[in-house]
Amino acid sequence: MAPLTDIERESATGSCRRCPAFCERVVYPAGCVDAGCDRVYAYEEGGRTYIGCLEKVFTVEIDLELLRQGQRARGGFGAIKTARDPLPMCRTEVETTFPHRACGGCVNPDFLLSAPRRAYTVTESRRRPAPQ
Repeated sequence: MAPLTDIERESATGSCRRCPAFCERVVYPAGCVDAGCDRVYAYEEGGRTYIGCLEKVFTVEIDLELLRQGQRARGGFGAIKTARDPLPMCRTEVETTFPHRACGGCVNPDFLLSAPRRAYTVTESRRRPAPQ
């Protein structure tokens, strides 16, 4: 089997560079925490708790308190570029660098379909009674 080209390697690891509108696959670490993903690890250092992904879908380690603060902000904590193909339970999207300047149809539709666009999660919550 022939080795991967740079373009194929980039597409396999979370980004596509086949046209002027670069696309990146991103994951939302807050989704991992909210879903109680069993692939998230945590450790304490210097009185702070840091989390990361055992599967290395994202490779950075995040201060848990800063993630929670970010989630309370209007836009939420945000997304991180994936380092490898996401798992089915990962909350992911494909972000386009310049969607308003896209050069027509996608030339690599397999990239857009190769990862789940939205995670599926089952949650339980109690409805709060409406204030009277």
